[in-house]
Amino acid sequence: MKNYVLTLAAVATFGIAVPVAAHHSAAIFDFRSPKTLTGTVKAIKVVNPHTHMIVTITDAKGTRDWDFEGHSASNFYRAGYNRGSVKAGDTIKITFAPMRDGADGGYIVAFTTPAGDTVGFAPPG
Repeated sequence: MKNYVLTLAAVATFGIAVPVAAHHSAAIFDFRSPKTLTGTVKAIKVVNPHTHMIVTITDAKGTRDWDFEGHSASNFYRAGYNRGSVKAGDTIKITFAPMRDGADGGYIVAFTTPAGDTVGFAPPG
């Protein structure tokens, strides 16, 4: 009975740990091929666990909304972001690690605010 309980506890622990580790994987982004685009911020949410920014970008394929993920709110502030330094309607230049599957989006590496300030980050992991 004791072995059964220990085995059950071990399975439960690893069963919880694997999804948590998977959540923090950055494997869906290609950090070896950063891209830079200019667009208009549609929405920005500087929240935990990850910041999100929707940027409307026009390129050869047309005008589309790109979904960018970034570091936590505290990392954004440490990197030089100030509340209100980027808001909906602002034009920004954003450097990002693109999605490996080619989807419109990526992981924020750096961006330039309308005031000309650059907010940059080290890749996760």
